[in-house]
Amino acid sequence: MARSRSATAFGPTATTTTAAPSSSSAEISTNTPEAAASSSLTGKEGTPSKDPSPSIRFTPHSDIHSSRPSLHFPATSRTLKHPTAIVRVGRFSERDNTLSQIQGGGDPSNLPVGFKSKVVSRRHCEFWCTNGQWYIKDVKSSSGTFLNHVRLSPPGQESRPFEVNDGDTVQLGIDFKGGEEVIFRCVKIRIECNRGWQKSLNAYNTTAHKRLLKRTRRDGNDAQNGAGPGKSKRDSDAGSVNSSSECSICLNPVAPCQALFVAPCSHVWHYKCVRNLLAKSDSFLCPNCRLMTDLEADVEPPEE
Repeated sequence: MARSRSATAFGPTATTTTAAPSSSSAEISTNTPEAAASSSLTGKEGTPSKDPSPSIRFTPHSDIHSSRPSLHFPATSRTLKHPTAIVRVGRFSERDNTLSQIQGGGDPSNLPVGFKSKVVSRRHCEFWCTNGQWYIKDVKSSSGTFLNHVRLSPPGQESRPFEVNDGDTVQLGIDFKGGEEVIFRCVKIRIECNRGWQKSLNAYNTTAHKRLLKRTRRDGNDAQNGAGPGKSKRDSDAGSVNSSSECSICLNPVAPCQALFVAPCSHVWHYKCVRNLLAKSDSFLCPNCRLMTDLEADVEPPEE
């Protein structure tokens, strides 16, 4: 099925045909959010789903073929609390966001996902989950919704549901006025479906975390006491390696499933706490022991 279009409400489009994306879609009558109520979030084969609460996460997608970056936004997650729940996506509005907070009782999972871009319609597209499968449809947006670079429907027309799989890309709108200003840039999203299990504790990440702390403590003790003949001891300030499981900047625990930064001196912090220190230059001055490190140095294998 192909429909030719020469322009949208925001100018000529890069995609002039409408076709079904690579992922197949089922009939509309069985894929609507209302039909999901009777499924009780069961699996595709009629068996109960492993994750009783389907989740979806929107992360920025970096297109290496694009000469200009798309609108940047923080990663956003939504979890469905009931089978008929819908994740609504559109242009950010302070009024709509406040109203949704009141109606949703302050639950973040009930809030719509909003983007501060003028090429995104106030109501642009919707996501929902049926039998463990996520779907998307365009709800009469003017600048279009693209799934894996294919437009779902013509301007101002509601599309049929399309399957959304983990790792798919969704684009909202098209750059307007060349995209010189941030508010006129499109939104490119990478979809992550039902990945809640990755954020939970498991044997792998807990074991890796214990090994990391054990290694940093051992290296810290070696640096403080002097290891091997001919190796001088570091002074007390340089050897004061933080052997506890806390970040010395925010004083919060260093735990599994957190983004951490380990310096060559074996100090460990939350990446968010030292991000500003890393972005200033190619060298890093440890806030604990004042050791200067070249971040661009070649990675050499450890000496025997």
